[in-house]
Amino acid sequence: MIFDKFWGSSTSIPIVNLNEIYSPPIQYENLTGIKLKMTAKDLIAIEGNKKFRILDGSKSFDYYDTVKVYYPDTEFERTNVIFLLFEEKTTPDSIYIVMAKSENKDIYYKQIFYSSIIVKDLNDFSNDPEQFRIDPDNLVSQNLLNDNDSLIQMVFDYFNNNIESLGIAECGTNCNIFQKICNNFGVPCRIINLQGGDNDEVGNYDNIGYPLHVICEIYSSKHKKWYAVDPSFGFRFKEKSFNYYLNAVEISNKHTFHTEEEIIQDSILLTKRSLVGKDYFKYYENVVFSKPEWKNRFLKKAVKIFYGNFNYYLYLFSNNFPAVKNGFYYVGIKSFMYFFIFILYINSVLFLLMQRLFLVKKPKH
Repeated sequence: MIFDKFWGSSTSIPIVNLNEIYSPPIQYENLTGIKLKMTAKDLIAIEGNKKFRILDGSKSFDYYDTVKVYYPDTEFERTNVIFLLFEEKTTPDSIYIVMAKSENKDIYYKQIFYSSIIVKDLNDFSNDPEQFRIDPDNLVSQNLLNDNDSLIQMVFDYFNNNIESLGIAECGTNCNIFQKICNNFGVPCRIINLQGGDNDEVGNYDNIGYPLHVICEIYSSKHKKWYAVDPSFGFRFKEKSFNYYLNAVEISNKHTFHTEEEIIQDSILLTKRSLVGKDYFKYYENVVFSKPEWKNRFLKKAVKIFYGNFNYYLYLFSNNFPAVKNGFYYVGIKSFMYFFIFILYINSVLFLLMQRLFLVKKPKH
């Protein structure tokens, strides 16, 4: 308790890889992907989430195959080109892997110079291959995989046509209403917390400086991305120079680098119709995503008791991420403290045992 009060802030998991939060929903996850692993000095194994075959190979379509790679001989580097044909495609994909010499004759640098397929992982194959593979039965129809904007428009129309009876109130309530409508129409939607202000001194939910605000993000298969919708202000936000909508992290980056003028405010909901000013985008200094909490109640209780300031289910994006909000730092330092106290306790017990043993064996005069 004393340590947590001294720490002075709630903590969460820092977002390092945006794929952690911006992967498509599982029912829209139809993007071809592979994993690569060196299984021998000259052999690369390939695992796919869809069936493929290596061109010029003898195997039929499968989720797994290996291919031989070659190292430079007299030249400094050598490029290996691997052509893969996936079962559902008519044209092959390619991967360019460069092997280059180093100062040590026994060590070579290996680099993926180019890949037309998403490389999901390197040297880390799935323990359960079925989880990596795409199951067509879990996907929406092909029409919706290509473009679900008709459903999104239905959501906007329903919200606007029934706005007087929806119970519009503060941002949290508005987002819950909007998310429920999205769920009814089959549009992926999630709620995101925002907070600007004194992020060096306070936690995610401390209303010092700029207050907390809540928005939604919906997934568009037409644009192949999540983008932000603010049901309280009635806007989604568009990039001025390009024809795509912005997600919360992209808006955060524009605020950080003072390029808010590149954001077009697209009024879609009949809540507030006036344009927002630059102060609005200060909310996006801290973008907090929620993941499902653990189902194991004993593990949840243990974390609450021993790591009270750690919100394991919250993922935080910030361009000014203070160490005091980093859950990894908090857990690491507090674990070291527990270990240090444990060592002191063991040494104290051993000292008392040795002292008693010495007194028992002390000869009587």
